[in-house]
This record gives sequence, C-alpha cells and structure tokens, in this order.
Amino acid sequence: MNDYEPIPGVPVPSHCNLDTAALHVTVRTRSGRPHIRPLKSVPVIVHIWSHCTPQSLIHISSGVHALHVFHVWAQLSPYLSTEDLVVLGDSILAMLVRNGAPDADKLYLELQRFIKEMPPFRGKSICRQAMTLVRPNVWSPAESSLRLGVQRHGIPDGRCNVVVPGITFRSGAAISLDIAWVEFKVGVEYDGEHHRTDKVQWRRDNEKRERLRAHGWILIIVTAQNLIDEMSIAELALRIARRLAERGATIEFEVIAISLEELARKHGYRYDRRR
Repeated sequence: MNDYEPIPGVPVPSHCNLDTAALHVTVRTRSGRPHIRPLKSVPVIVHIWSHCTPQSLIHISSGVHALHVFHVWAQLSPYLSTEDLVVLGDSILAMLVRNGAPDADKLYLELQRFIKEMPPFRGKSICRQAMTLVRPNVWSPAESSLRLGVQRHGIPDGRCNVVVPGITFRSGAAISLDIAWVEFKVGVEYDGEHHRTDKVQWRRDNEKRERLRAHGWILIIVTAQNLIDEMSIAELALRIARRLAERGATIEFEVIAISLEELARKHGYRYDRRR
C-alpha cells in the first residue's frame, strides 16, 4: 500500500452506530491508552486497533497522528450498514484519485489486497462482502446510491464515469458519463442541484447530451427525486432495463429489490459473520 497525505473531502457516512459527537481516539494496545484531559462538552472514546503500523499513520502534529483511510474504512465496518460501507469505499477511492493517487483501478486493487492480507479483525467479513460492490471512479455518494439501487433490481454493472470513445465536446475535451453500458450505447447521468442552477454547467450538459444522442446514445437523466424511495428507484430501474433491452441486453429484472447482501453473493462472495 502506498503512503498518502491526509485526504480532505471524504463524505461522512449518513448513518453510523458510533457517537459522532464524541472525539474518537485509536491506540494500538490497551496499555497505550492516551492520557486525555476530559473535555467539558465532548466525550472521548478510545478504540483499540492492533493493526497500526508506522506506515498506517499520517502525521498531524506533535504526538498526534491520523490513520490511513484504508484502516479507517476497515475500522468503521462494524458500525455501518452495508450500503454506507460501500458508499464510503467508493468515496475514499474517488478522493484519493482526486488528490493525486495512482489510477482508480490500481487503487481499487490495493484496497482489495489490503483487506485480504489484513489479520483477522472485527468486521473483516463485512469488508470483504462490501468490496464486491465497491467501484472505482464513482465521484459522489448520490452516484453510489444510484448504481446500488438499480443493481438491486437486476440492472447489470455499468462502467462508472467512463470516457465515451470517439465523441468530444466542441473544445476537444473528452465526454464522460456517470454510468454507461458502452456496448449498448446507454448511459445514465445524475443531475445534482448545481446542474440546474449553474448556467455554465447547464450549457455543458446540453452540449454533451446533444452530441451523444446524435451518435445514437440513449441517455437517462436522474435527479434526487428518482432516488427518494424504493418505489421511485424501482421505476427508474425499469426505465433503464427497458432501454438496455431495446439495445439487445439480457436483463433478469427483479420486481422487488434484493438486499445488498444477496447482491454481493451474486457477485461471488459468500458472507459468513464468523470470519
């Protein structure tokens, strides 16, 4: 595993069974518990993480270090839902790439190898399960929720933030799609609020979509409203399934969404909490 600087901007998971108002401190052994003067308004919770090594620590200030984000992901696994753990994994890979780490696919393999080679720890099986669903090149939690939501209805894995071959903006800049099934020329774009309010972004979106459609692409535009509840996600998944089927894809559509645990098993991981 490579060494990286502290990474700003990794979104905090939406739900966590830890007290997020507390100050959480990690030590390697019980005997290494720090002497922290109690804070009046912030409780201090100490966690034992025996897997700390000099390479896993990032210097913050004298006597204070942070854990490398791969260790943080592993350490948080018992306290997050499967979806939040996958979303966090996506976000960590995206932020590392944005901050100068190696290419996304290589980084994904590093995280996979890190979890596989770690000695047993509470949550290792959950991490291994989540790794079957984590993907490189997912740039926002909304995109993570989108792809997981439709995959639970049988939509096949698409490529995330893929550069479309042979089509560019007028400026010559590459065109990419949030999720694409390139062989079928079907793509999904998630439009956050700024896509509507930012005029430059709005014009860029229009140019992108006109050029893609002129080259035979089918585009499905998604907003937060499409992900608001299970019924909305099911309707979105059906739209994507129909478009893919029109282009020759074979879809085993699930009317009732399967669980993420079942989806992970379909990706080849047999979950066993004893491990």
